[in-house]
Amino acid sequence: MASSSLPASAISGGGLDFAGLDLSGKDYSSGNYKGKDFSQVIARQTTFKGSNLQGCRFYKALLVESDFSDADIRGASLEDTSMDDAILKNTNAGGAYFSASLLDAKTLEGADMTDAQLPPKLLARICDKPDFAKGTNPVTGVDTRDSLMCPE
Repeated sequence: MASSSLPASAISGGGLDFAGLDLSGKDYSSGNYKGKDFSQVIARQTTFKGSNLQGCRFYKALLVESDFSDADIRGASLEDTSMDDAILKNTNAGGAYFSASLLDAKTLEGADMTDAQLPPKLLARICDKPDFAKGTNPVTGVDTRDSLMCPE
């Protein structure tokens, strides 16, 4: 069984998942965690910068002030999470699933949200939030507002 006291390098890429662990303050930058289960993790101020998180499950995770900059979260499930001040700058979030807490994130600047699943009433609020959803994803070249289908 994985212990939350292990360094990120000791468990990255293996068959271990992270569900229910306290990952607060840890650095998981540039790792390959594709398909891992992060359900109900406590990840305050945790860094996932540049990591491959495709298809990961973050169901009911506490992601307060976590940094997902430049991460690939395509197809990930971020439903029923707490995302207060989470950074999603330049993420590739195509086809990812989000709940209303996405609005509590610090920024979606440069995020590619193509085909991301959002609660129906959330889109207009995201598009209307000043300086929140702007820029162009540096990897995909997709404009954030276009990927969300925000009105002009």
